[in-house]
Amino acid sequence: MITEEQQQRLQDLKKVFLEENQKLNLSALRDEDAIWIGNISDSLVALDLEIFHAPDIKILDVGTGGGFPLLPLAICLPDTQFVGLDSTKKKLDAVSRMTDALGIENVRMLAGRCEEKGRDQQHRNQYDIVTARAVAPLNILLEYAAPFVKPGGHFIAWKSMKVDTELEESLLARAELSCHLNQQYEYELPGDWGKRQLLVFEKTSTTSGKYPREIGIPKLHPLL
Repeated sequence: MITEEQQQRLQDLKKVFLEENQKLNLSALRDEDAIWIGNISDSLVALDLEIFHAPDIKILDVGTGGGFPLLPLAICLPDTQFVGLDSTKKKLDAVSRMTDALGIENVRMLAGRCEEKGRDQQHRNQYDIVTARAVAPLNILLEYAAPFVKPGGHFIAWKSMKVDTELEESLLARAELSCHLNQQYEYELPGDWGKRQLLVFEKTSTTSGKYPREIGIPKLHPLL
């Protein structure tokens, strides 16, 4: 349940993001209505999943970019700790300015590549939920995300409805990285935005020490 105060802070996020997006190209969405539906509302669909309401969970958003789904979820889950990971410092600085402007205290930023941070023991196998939105095809994305997830934890990918090829091409990655597709949660955004889905993966055991591979290798040679 989103409170009135949270609703107001989400409206404030829309305005603050619009200002930052004019300085730095964080998103192709450039008017308030598009940002509200295409970024904020789309991010908040994750609140429909029960796993986001468990107590004492830690959530990592990989490739957080302009801060979605990171910031809307952090506003609506103030007792949950969030980390936003991105390799582009300018984007992290922009998100940090937004958290400061909005008084969001349950988010910290992490600069680096997934291939590096996924081998760092401070972050490997440390998160109950890892999220990713508009980052990479599934067979690449799973290698980026899975090392961060605790065994028994979940990885959530925001995707369009046209993912049959991605799902087929991710079969080896899922097997190698012990990620089982639990749910395809379909939803519809207002107006002409249409149907989309969240892919919910459960990590069933510890990730092999082979993964993630060196920087650039997952993208150059995806698991197929």
